[in-house]
Amino acid sequence: MLLPAQESAVFRGMFPALDEYLVLNAAGLSPIPVSCRDAMIRMVNGFADHVYMKQDEGEKNIAEARKTAAQMVGCSPEEIAFVKNTSHGLSLVASGLRLAPGDEVVINDIEFPSNVYPWLNLQRKGVAVRTAKSVNGRVPVDAIAAQINPKTRVLAISTVQYSTGYRVDLAALGQLARDRGLYFVVDAIQSLGVIPMDVKKYGIHFLSSGGFKWLCGPVGSGIFYCDREKLNDLDITLAGWNTVANPLKYEVIDFTPKNNAQRFEEASGNYIGICGLGESMRLLSRTGIGRIEAHVLALNDYLEGKLNSRGVEIISPRGEGEKSGIFIFKPPKGEAPEAIWKRLEDRKILAAPRGGGLRVSPHFFNTTGDMDRLLESL
Repeated sequence: MLLPAQESAVFRGMFPALDEYLVLNAAGLSPIPVSCRDAMIRMVNGFADHVYMKQDEGEKNIAEARKTAAQMVGCSPEEIAFVKNTSHGLSLVASGLRLAPGDEVVINDIEFPSNVYPWLNLQRKGVAVRTAKSVNGRVPVDAIAAQINPKTRVLAISTVQYSTGYRVDLAALGQLARDRGLYFVVDAIQSLGVIPMDVKKYGIHFLSSGGFKWLCGPVGSGIFYCDREKLNDLDITLAGWNTVANPLKYEVIDFTPKNNAQRFEEASGNYIGICGLGESMRLLSRTGIGRIEAHVLALNDYLEGKLNSRGVEIISPRGEGEKSGIFIFKPPKGEAPEAIWKRLEDRKILAAPRGGGLRVSPHFFNTTGDMDRLLESL
């Protein structure tokens, strides 16, 4: 169901970039809202004008952002750490789990590299990476199950596949991981902010997401979830002064780690970026992630209907439970995706060539009028 036109107009006014660009690339990089920009400017001005004298205010902002992030994924604030990006969080898991030679990790053949290279890096330690084969842009649960054996320790997957838009069955995969006694590791960057998340419901042990896509936050910010029950299963591979339980007692050397996910924030963090990310997440949360999802899916359904009437080939899986914010189609008239992408960009319409087609990923600030403008420009 589309958001009311009046509400959409308000949202559009919150994003200055939309005055100049038609942004249909939330799966790549979203614009940031005014509230995010202004929060970061206030913090920059605070450091410029007052050095560290307003650091307490910064700490309060980070605590609020942590609380908002926890609500968004369905966990406690103690299970959230802030990271630089998705790869950062996934690398904390890959390097921190006590995987031994002969242990195995299961991924799939259409994962984004962020959720591939941290696992391939373990091959130097004798850890094997098994790859499930996708089928027509989908990652079937059966294909993943077929790769699991008694040596498997980890199941790692993205909530939505970047090159097809396929939304994986998190409930089924979480149950599979529970049944087989596996760590369930999730890259959520292509869903968090547009599709509701409940890490406890799905049995997710570790989740990582950068903030600059659907969360509408700044580059260099992200969130990492670590299930409290698995906290001590993850070795600390990045240690610093802020890792420990009493970080401000500089003169006392006592390597007792914090008893929550903040042990993975090893030193001074990206105060400015986290502050901005917190504002963007609050905007999304106030709007309602379920409402945003319904709006985005309705926009993609609208576009699909128009393209079907033109006989355009749709690449993204469109079955029940498979749809996401990502919609990919073959450019009409056999045009190369890169060529149409450049032509659209010249007209200040931002999309992306992915998966052998043109990837469109609208957000809650987009309208059917935006889709009509895209169609006119194809």
